[in-house]
Parts: sequence; structure tokens; C-alpha cells
Amino acid sequence: MKKDKKEQALIKIKRESFWSKIIKFFRKSKQGNNISIQTNNTESKIDTQKEKFIEYVTKIENEETQLINLQKRYRKGEIKEEDLTEEQVKKLCDLYDKQIENLQKSNSIRKENILKFI
Repeated sequence: MKKDKKEQALIKIKRESFWSKIIKFFRKSKQGNNISIQTNNTESKIDTQKEKFIEYVTKIENEETQLINLQKRYRKGEIKEEDLTEEQVKKLCDLYDKQIENLQKSNSIRKENILKFI
């Protein structure tokens, strides 16, 4: 009877996970080290590109926030037009033009949406 039970018992199967197979493959292959070096080089290139982009964005944000603060101070009456340089006046005019364009676009979109519901 003991033989029958052993024969009927399920066979244990070693199952390796997907990731363990991949790790074993790279450990066995000679190119595993080369691949990690190449990824480090590309990661460093991506990091420098990210840093440059972040610097660019912060520079733009600083200029825009300075202009918006200047606009707020002008509206409050803290600054007069005579106190501003020609360059500042030009930048403020451009800022106002952009704001007007954005308002006109948003108004036209709202009008279209309202007309859809009617």
C-alpha cells in the first residue's frame, strides 16, 4: 500500500518566477555588465537634459512672476508709468495682450459650449 500512495502523490514542480529567470539570464551572459554600463550613460544624459529643462522653466517662471508682480503693483497704483523703463512697459503691454487673447479664446469656447446646450 505504501507504494500506491507514493505513486499517486503529486509531483512537486520547481517554478521560477519570471524575474528570477531574467536575473539568471543576465548573470550567465557576458553582456550583462555592458548593458548596465550603457544604461548608466544614457541615464546621465537624461539627467543633464532634465536639469537643463528645469533651469529653463524656472527662468521663464521667474520672469513671468516678476512681470505679474509688476502688473499687480501697477494696478494698485504703487508704480506709475513714468517709473517704468521702456522695456518694462513693452513687456507689460505684451503681457496684457496675451491675457486679452486668452480671455477671448476662453470666452469663445464658453459661447460654443452654451450654444451646444441650447
